[in-house]
Amino acid sequence: MMTESTKKDSASRTATERLEHDAPTDADTQNLEAFVEANEAIMNGMAALSSEMLAFGNKRLGENIERSESLMSCNDTQEAFRIQWDFFQSATQQYLDQTNNVLAVMAKMTGGFWAPVEERTKEELRGLNKETS
Repeated sequence: MMTESTKKDSASRTATERLEHDAPTDADTQNLEAFVEANEAIMNGMAALSSEMLAFGNKRLGENIERSESLMSCNDTQEAFRIQWDFFQSATQQYLDQTNNVLAVMAKMTGGFWAPVEERTKEELRGLNKETS
């Protein structure tokens, strides 16, 4: 039969053994560092993406206001049509350019995210290959 003292010793040994078993290893630390680096790339990419979209929104808003002012000062329908057509062509090109800008930011962000994960995976595989050799 276990006494209270024996139960406490057993419980404390189990806790100590658990701490030793669950202590972070070098691999855990390296994995965490890779995760932090990958997360930083995502955060930087999201900030760049937000900045890009905000700048684009401000530019488009300014051009919308300018177009409205130009339309209000039109003297005939042909001039109004020309202003609208020019605006449409310009806006279309800007949206296409913006799409390319956003894709470039996202590609950089994705590459920045995967680079530390890929490198950490390669390190682990090299270590496993050495163990099996």
